[in-house]
Amino acid sequence: MNHLTPDEIAQFDEEGYLVFEGLFDHDLNERIKADVDQLMIDREKGERPMLMAYPELGLLTSEPGVVDRVADLMNGKKFVHHHIHARWQLPGERGVAWHQDYAQLPQTNRSHLMVHVFMYMDGLNGEVGDLLVMPGTHKKIMANDAYRQFQFEDLPGSRTIDSLAPGSIIIVHSALQHARRPKPGGGIYKRYFIDTSYCEEGILWPSYPNIAEINRVALETGCDRNGKYAFLYDTSQFFERRDYMDRFNEKNQGSIVLQL
Repeated sequence: MNHLTPDEIAQFDEEGYLVFEGLFDHDLNERIKADVDQLMIDREKGERPMLMAYPELGLLTSEPGVVDRVADLMNGKKFVHHHIHARWQLPGERGVAWHQDYAQLPQTNRSHLMVHVFMYMDGLNGEVGDLLVMPGTHKKIMANDAYRQFQFEDLPGSRTIDSLAPGSIIIVHSALQHARRPKPGGGIYKRYFIDTSYCEEGILWPSYPNIAEINRVALETGCDRNGKYAFLYDTSQFFERRDYMDRFNEKNQGSIVLQL
């Protein structure tokens, strides 16, 4: 079943995240990991590959088990795909300090929903990069780096996720504060990590560079699954942030409301 229960939707609204253990079957999981392995080889050669061009990673952006659950959180409203990242991490890699990923310039409201989907192809076992989350922080308006001074520390009310089955995903409200705690590792374990992101339609969202080209490749390579998920790759829902930053920095003085 690819849909959420009312209790799960209520939990997401309250806490800002949902965990789904072992969502992907073994065969799909292995194909995705093979794509990530090839991606890392290509990067090692100095290439800057587009993830949409890798068959399993591209299709992952429209994976029904993910997208249909996101659709339930959007409550019947249209939404688009924002980005996909992928890599694996090894023992001893540096962590990522507390932050949130809601894409808005500047951070002023949460009128439209944005979610990230964290995917752990080999799960988590406490050896490489625990995930830390701070439930409820998606309800607060704050800068992306508002908690960064706390690095990877446990905070009052925070939770540590360090045990997940292979093929697990976590859907998080993009404004949820989270971190990756570095770990020394205990063997040859790799932390395969992929994140995708989706934005509710109705406003323009800051885009990643080359969004038009990324969406063109997605449609040409069949990521829309015979048109069923073509709505995900709508470039018209984004703006190029670099086109606005100089003007914003010039006008960013005092109370912005007085300039409306």
